[in-house]
Amino acid sequence: MTYTLNKFAEECHDALKADPGPAGREKVLDCVRKALKDEAFIKAYLPDTAEKERNIIFEDPDLGFCICAHVYKGAKKGFPHDHGSTWAI
Repeated sequence: MTYTLNKFAEECHDALKADPGPAGREKVLDCVRKALKDEAFIKAYLPDTAEKERNIIFEDPDLGFCICAHVYKGAKKGFPHDHGSTWAI
């Protein structure tokens, strides 16, 4: 069964609602791992045909977090930087 964006967002929401601290974020990390292992999820939400490099694919109205899909064509050079109170995977 394919992992859907709605299920991913719901599980992230539930984890952060139950515990907004490190334990809740660890549960979110588990959700991210699950999503990234699902080829159908990757194909659906991180398509090679994305027009923009960064797309907000979900915004949680209650907790305010966003799920962004970053799709780069070719190599991307980045430098260490601070995400402030947010984190990225």
